[in-house]
Amino acid sequence: MIKDTAWDGYAQIKAASPEQAPCAQASQPVCYGAVIATLYADDHILIIDKPSGLAAQPGEGVRISVVEAVERDFGFRPFLVHRLDRETAGCLVVARSAAAAATLSMLIAERQARKLYRAIVFGVPEPPSGVLRDAVRSKGHDISADTAYGLLDSASGFSLLEAELGSGRTHQIRQHFAGAGWPIVADDRHGDFKRNKAASKDYGAKRLFLYAWRLYLPYAGGIELTASVPPHFAEFSKRTGLGSGLISDAGVLSGGGS
Repeated sequence: MIKDTAWDGYAQIKAASPEQAPCAQASQPVCYGAVIATLYADDHILIIDKPSGLAAQPGEGVRISVVEAVERDFGFRPFLVHRLDRETAGCLVVARSAAAAATLSMLIAERQARKLYRAIVFGVPEPPSGVLRDAVRSKGHDISADTAYGLLDSASGFSLLEAELGSGRTHQIRQHFAGAGWPIVADDRHGDFKRNKAASKDYGAKRLFLYAWRLYLPYAGGIELTASVPPHFAEFSKRTGLGSGLISDAGVLSGGGS
């Protein structure tokens, strides 16, 4: 393999006690029963498993974002180091200070960090692996971009793909896959609206099928983390058989590769 509607559910969940949801490390500030899963935490950074539907930052029409959620759950207001689309789940890094944010931002800007994504698309890519280099649209301009991809599995007219960005443009994976003829399932901006409607009716596919599944960060001796499989991915797998050898009954990704 290759080397915004607010998250309504959040506001409805009441905080558990610290005993029910302990903080990741003793050095972490007071934790009020975290709703968001922690993948890694120390005195400088926090890496969370962001759920689909939770916006990364405050904005118009956003009732709650990662910024407020982290402040609520972990007791500090985070500095965003990078972003994920509201509907994209998975590994997201935030910093506890401006200094830590500057260091992490430099690692990401210099491509020292590796971020791998997984997506379910319509159709089957041909060739099964490669690099897409078409320009993508960002802020009204066409900008160069490259996305490496690899096919993991195909079933029922859908494919499970892995992708790695060579550049970090807005909606890059979504635009590249759509342009190649394999739009991401339930992508209501760049996808195939007719097929989205059919997938919603036949398989209950209503959320964007894209998530940041693995992160490598050259920090503290090297951190490699894997996000949990989003519930809508696991349910889609059960209904279609797609990725049945990659997604366990518990929704934890096994096998595959980066």
